Amino acid sequence: MTEPGPSTFGELLRGWRERALLTQEELGERAGVDARTLRRWETGESFRPRNSSLRQVMEILGLTDDESIELAAAARGATLPTSTTSTIPHPPHQLPPAPSHFVGRHEELAALHARVAEGRAVIAVEGMAGVGKTAFAVEAGRLLAPNFPDGQIFIDLHGFSDSTRPLEPDEALARTMRALGVPGDQLPVEVEECAGLFRSLVADRRLLFVYDNVAGAGQVAPLLPATPTCQVLTTSRHTLASLDRGATIRLGTLPRSAAIDLFTRASEVTGSPRTGVDQLTEVVELCGRLPLALRIAAARLRSRPSWQLADLVLRLREQRAVVLDRLDAETLGVSAALDLSYAALDEPTRRAYRLAGVIPGPDVDFGAASALFGTGGDDARSALETLQDLHLLAEGPAGRYSMHDLTRTHAAWHAQSTETVRDRSAALIRLFDHYCAWASAAMDLAHPYTRSRRPDPPYVVDPTSWTADEANGWLDTELPNLLASAQAASELELHRYVVDLAGVVHRRLIMRNRLREAEVLHRIALQAADKLGDRAAVARAHGDLGRVLRRQNEYPAAADHFARALSLAAAEGLTLVEVEAHFGLAATVQYGGSSVDPDEHLTRALRLAEDADDELGQLESHSTIAHARLSEGAYRTAVSHFDEALALARRIGYRAREVDALIGRGRADAELGRTAAAVDGFRRAVELSRQEGLPIGELAGMHNLGNAVRRSGDPSSALDSYREVLEVALRTGNRNWQYEAHQGLGRAYVDLGDGRSALEQHRQAHLLAERSWLRPDLARAEDGLGAAYAVLGDVARARQHWQSALALLAEIGVDHTDDPEASREAITQKLRDVPAS
Repeated sequence: MTEPGPSTFGELLRGWRERALLTQEELGERAGVDARTLRRWETGESFRPRNSSLRQVMEILGLTDDESIELAAAARGATLPTSTTSTIPHPPHQLPPAPSHFVGRHEELAALHARVAEGRAVIAVEGMAGVGKTAFAVEAGRLLAPNFPDGQIFIDLHGFSDSTRPLEPDEALARTMRALGVPGDQLPVEVEECAGLFRSLVADRRLLFVYDNVAGAGQVAPLLPATPTCQVLTTSRHTLASLDRGATIRLGTLPRSAAIDLFTRASEVTGSPRTGVDQLTEVVELCGRLPLALRIAAARLRSRPSWQLADLVLRLREQRAVVLDRLDAETLGVSAALDLSYAALDEPTRRAYRLAGVIPGPDVDFGAASALFGTGGDDARSALETLQDLHLLAEGPAGRYSMHDLTRTHAAWHAQSTETVRDRSAALIRLFDHYCAWASAAMDLAHPYTRSRRPDPPYVVDPTSWTADEANGWLDTELPNLLASAQAASELELHRYVVDLAGVVHRRLIMRNRLREAEVLHRIALQAADKLGDRAAVARAHGDLGRVLRRQNEYPAAADHFARALSLAAAEGLTLVEVEAHFGLAATVQYGGSSVDPDEHLTRALRLAEDADDELGQLESHSTIAHARLSEGAYRTAVSHFDEALALARRIGYRAREVDALIGRGRADAELGRTAAAVDGFRRAVELSRQEGLPIGELAGMHNLGNAVRRSGDPSSALDSYREVLEVALRTGNRNWQYEAHQGLGRAYVDLGDGRSALEQHRQAHLLAERSWLRPDLARAEDGLGAAYAVLGDVARARQHWQSALALLAEIGVDHTDDPEASREAITQKLRDVPAS
């Protein structure tokens, strides 16, 4: 084993000791370790501390479980990276385009740079609406970017939008993590766990984060790195005083000279006879010296070559008088400029502007805008480009258009005042139809095997130019708009659209592990289906909600929804819903969600799927039955079902299930002594997972490859596979696979006769199982601890842990777990083989 260098164990220990504000002498005294020994550990003169001493040090330093795992791994030479170079193949560069005609703010930029130089890791940019906070943060970010070569991430938290729901911390974390290269299906469900993974991912990296439109400190707190190598800029209309490690830059309105400079540059009137100092001064004062209002007014003047500044001044005065009774003084200049531009639009473009104010999501593309406006694509494009030229819309990446919060409020006010309720509803219905149709087409390309589980689209579209990758990209880009549309449809009591949108995106949300969003969506879909009186839709909503809750480990609640889905589906003759409800109930049994024999559910599901010629249902049935037989030790029967599942998965193009069947078949082959066939299956599964971007399949394949090699008599080689699994699982925050890696390492060390290392690994597995309180995993960890103590010769403790494992299996009423070495029969035999002394 390679000795760890000081950059692993020694530097970790020193860093965490200094964080705890302890000297070597103070830590040594409290932990019962000689200070000279600590000094040798930190300088690299001596390694391999005793486990008891290391545990005392960890406890005194107050290390988290993940930090303890990392330090213990470093101490034994298994260097686990805290950075994530391999997870970010291309550093993210997400800052928006540089703001046009950025002027002034020299003092504020100098103050910001001074705060950065002081080590202020979080800098809050505050100011009223329209004052240019986003432009300032983007400009500052671009100036700072060379100092942060690992990337720059920009996220709009929508804290002040009237129509777009503010991002919840877990949603913002998920977006940040995906930008850092973490696949959606590997994101932890809990906010605290996800935030911990985020902090681990960015440790020792030089990253810049710009969080725009923050509603309050609580929204952004989980998004803050814990390392001084990263820099955060936030923008908000509110004071975020509770943010730690911070400084505040408050933006006021522009100084008059800077406001004039911005206006003249944006309007291109410099040197023109239209320019007059007094009139320029009045223009910028009428605009409140707010950058947003100045750009809009400048665009209006630029579009009217016949106007003099006096004409603009007159119209701004008139508009301020008109809007004075409906807006506060702070935004009066913005609204006057907006009204002036709005009044000059032709009616089709006015209407487009008004309707853009009612879009439920953060942005639209040409297709969605065309549906919303009820016009052809060319007319929609022309209207969008005109509105962009006048700074009434902002163009984002790839032809996507969004509105400033104040502009959106202004447009929505005019929509409310001008468009009838019927017209507004008709526009949104066209938009919802567009999203349902195109989302369905995208799902057909990206996940064709789910077609039978989705509602029919309102009309058929033919995205002939799309590849599967492009369909995947469209779905990921549009998910915020699809979710916002479902919420808007619920508020408008357009219940059918809530049900249909939920049905279309359900499996996409599951695949991307966006479980909280899925739960919110399916709860409103369930309410909508109930209000429609559509029992079939109610049944489907119960089943979808059950799947989401099961993935969140809420097994009793999931089982309740599955049972309701099953009852309704049987009564209404909904075979496919009934099939999936049986799967769901079978999956909850061993976790305390259902007391019914899972075989009854699985047998019924397979029969129903076969009768309905439902290939996806048959695939799921064979796969689930195969795994059940595998856990029971019926390996030949398992092989038969895995072979059926493999053939079905290949026929319908379900790559994730193909990987699962390869791994399951390999596990059964390994138990039957067909090691070469098992190893070949696992390697094919790993290769296919890497080709298809299925990280969970890759982890499972590597883990099972280690199991096969170990059980064939080569535990030393198996250690490499398990360590690779642990490295990836730690990097991505996947606690389930951290658990499996520790269990595998523990088993391998038992086989090697290294009881102390085995004990350490199984203790870590036990800690992880306790956090999730999955009793089958706790039973497996108890069995592993028993095996470790048996190697150490501590018979009493070994028997105690084995008996605890049997008690846990009895408590949940099962004889088998996913690990054949931790079945009731296997553990009972161990107790016979190691009798009490």
